Amino acid sequence: MALMPGLQLNMGQQLKLTPQLQQSIKILQYSALEVQQTIATTLETNFMLELDDEFVEEELADEPRDEASDEQTHADEKEIDLESADKLDDDMQVDCEWEEVYTDIPVATRSASLDSEYTAPENYTAAELSLAEKLYWQADIYPWPNPDNQEVPDQAVIASYLIDEIDDEGYLKTPLEQIEAAIKKNEPELAISVEQLEQVLAVIWEFEPTGVGARDLSECLLLQLKPLKQTPYVVTARKIIEDHFDLLSVRDYKRLKKIYLLDDDDLMEVIHVIQALSPRPGRAYASTQNELVIPDLRLHRTATGYMVELNQEAFPRLSINRAYVDMANDLQGQSGESKQIKEQLFEAKSLIKSIQSRGETLLRVGRYIVEKQARFFEEGEQAMQPMVLRDLAEALDLHESTISRATNQKYIQTPRGTFELKYFFSTGVSQYGSDDQSAIAIKSHIKQLIENEDPKKPLSDNKLMQLLEDKDISVARRTIAKYREAMHIPSSSERKRMNQYR
Repeated sequence: MALMPGLQLNMGQQLKLTPQLQQSIKILQYSALEVQQTIATTLETNFMLELDDEFVEEELADEPRDEASDEQTHADEKEIDLESADKLDDDMQVDCEWEEVYTDIPVATRSASLDSEYTAPENYTAAELSLAEKLYWQADIYPWPNPDNQEVPDQAVIASYLIDEIDDEGYLKTPLEQIEAAIKKNEPELAISVEQLEQVLAVIWEFEPTGVGARDLSECLLLQLKPLKQTPYVVTARKIIEDHFDLLSVRDYKRLKKIYLLDDDDLMEVIHVIQALSPRPGRAYASTQNELVIPDLRLHRTATGYMVELNQEAFPRLSINRAYVDMANDLQGQSGESKQIKEQLFEAKSLIKSIQSRGETLLRVGRYIVEKQARFFEEGEQAMQPMVLRDLAEALDLHESTISRATNQKYIQTPRGTFELKYFFSTGVSQYGSDDQSAIAIKSHIKQLIENEDPKKPLSDNKLMQLLEDKDISVARRTIAKYREAMHIPSSSERKRMNQYR
């Protein structure tokens, strides 16, 4: 084969996304909170972008408009488009198209705005105290021995290291040897040992909440039993946890009764003592602030059916700053200031159009879901219809990846609650002679049957299969078992054993 220079002609196809399309795809897959953060960041850097002031719009609507001034303004804006026709080829007033996306809502008055800024006292939340802060406060007021008078290391310093390693549930899962090595590395002047760490840990066990600092579940339960009045039931509970915690974990109550010579009533009292304990003592100081979910869509019931609309409170309404447009028109030539204004203008218009496209896509998806799952909003989960991404993509003439982006981390507020759009998608289970059943609907039927069962005679999977067949739902027993385990519902034998000692 001769190595000679030559020319070759190759043909191929490549798909390249423009920066505008890439931004539109990224905005579509963002959650409402991420979109708000993107808008806030852009507002700080882009002077051409501004928020629409509804009150100013209301005042302008009431005042007579100067048509000559409007025509001059539009003419000035057109000059910007002509100078950069390769980039800005559509009208400046892109924000006006938002009226096609949002439903009309009466604009609030000034007095109503001032009233809305007032926060009622009952809406304030008290300052939360974390578990670590609670333990540090107790360690600060505890009378530790003075290290200057005794040949012992500073136990307050050791306590701080131990508290640092206690997790939010109240457990100390880091081995003491590892904590000892960390103290020796950071505090070389302290001569400590594991035994001294255990002494300080024993003091932390006396702190609130009771059971904090335990290294495993059995130790946590024993710490909580220690301050209780030592009745026969408490003593028996402590012995069971110390010697036969494995039997208690698997609920082998028959062997426990035989070992400790207990009848059913006595064993029930002992179980009640153990059940009254907290397996996670640190949860009492966990943050009670729920994660904020901003619905992208809202569903309202009307006289003719349901109406889906975008949540106006989720996204600020954006527009172009006309003052800078006028300034750009006054600049002649291709100066640096003029170029910067055009770049900022292009970025602002791209963001507005991307958010607008996102809203239109979400509306189309939301309307189809509401139409498909109309019975769900009337009857509940048992009326859920099977639906997959492919069905929605074919109906809206969109790609499945687009539907996936438009439903992931997107929420709709309905009369039945707030749901993620992905919640309404479920596979269908084939039925003989009838329409397919949604997996969510079948799970709802199973859950309802188990909730209404006789606690002394729980329903087996075979019995559940028969009861579902009476409702014209044909499901295999293994499918019922799979759905039951997915809902974290124990088997009938385990439920019977649990109900016995409730």
